[in-house]
Amino acid sequence: MNKNLVLLSYGGETEYKRALFCIHSFFAWNFDSENIRIIVYTDSPSFFVEYIDNPAVEYILLTPELSIELQRNTDYIHLKKVGVIEMTFQKYPNDDLCFIDTDTFFIQNPAHIFNNFDSRKSFLHKKEYQLCDAVEQFSSFGQGHFPQSFMNFISCKKFIVGGEEVIFDGTYFSWNTGVLALNKDFANLMDDVTDLTIQFHENSRWFVSEQLAFSLVLQKVTEIRSAENIVCHYWGKRQKVMMDIFLTKLFRDKSELAQYFINFTENSKKLLIRIENDLSLEQIKIAKVQNNYFYAFKQILKLFLRRPFQKDIYKQIYQEIV
Repeated sequence: MNKNLVLLSYGGETEYKRALFCIHSFFAWNFDSENIRIIVYTDSPSFFVEYIDNPAVEYILLTPELSIELQRNTDYIHLKKVGVIEMTFQKYPNDDLCFIDTDTFFIQNPAHIFNNFDSRKSFLHKKEYQLCDAVEQFSSFGQGHFPQSFMNFISCKKFIVGGEEVIFDGTYFSWNTGVLALNKDFANLMDDVTDLTIQFHENSRWFVSEQLAFSLVLQKVTEIRSAENIVCHYWGKRQKVMMDIFLTKLFRDKSELAQYFINFTENSKKLLIRIENDLSLEQIKIAKVQNNYFYAFKQILKLFLRRPFQKDIYKQIYQEIV
């Protein structure tokens, strides 16, 4: 094996089911995954084994002691993500690595990622915003002080990446790190990512500090490619609630679960549309509160284009705007 798919799943049954759905979606595409190892860091390996007892899947027990170690004795929970990536690189130094958040599933063949590792390229989930726009964007929902503190901290400051001094500024982008596909050579820069993550969080308290550290370093040393069309990442709270209800029903019957993944290509398309529709409905509601009727109209148009003949869409839109 020379490639690893890595997940971090802890904290309860809801979280485990998200991870299991992600893993099942990986296998459902039936591509040649013989040289791929799946590594799940979890506080409950027994829950996973009940559903997936496969020699290609390795379960690493996330003990309270290991959890503290991965978090570097800080209060920043997302350092665990950085820690498990670094730990996997150390355990398998000759392997490329794809870390994927548990609130994800594959909507295209994973081969698009796993057959395209390159030391000069990487995959992240999607490009989100340019740093120079972050203060205004986050101020719209009362969190502008976080990016402002971050921008103040990095202003004219030199950081170390790969043994060289670098300067980051507002021209850089923040990428969503729901997917992180990294060539094995990137292991040499994991100490820098960890150090930047800690510095960014200590000086801004911004919850995306881990994302910023990976985004900035990877922009500096690689060409970042988007995995947005390969992986669905339902990170929004409302979309997670919808998915958790769906997964609770799906996991009630193992035979129905197996049947769902036999037809996963079609089922994943339908599920993706449900998630995208719910996101549009949520955006319509937010736009109404902000009196941004032009943006609300754009989201309504998206819904009609996705579901032009579905009568229930009128009722759903009405419920959001009244």
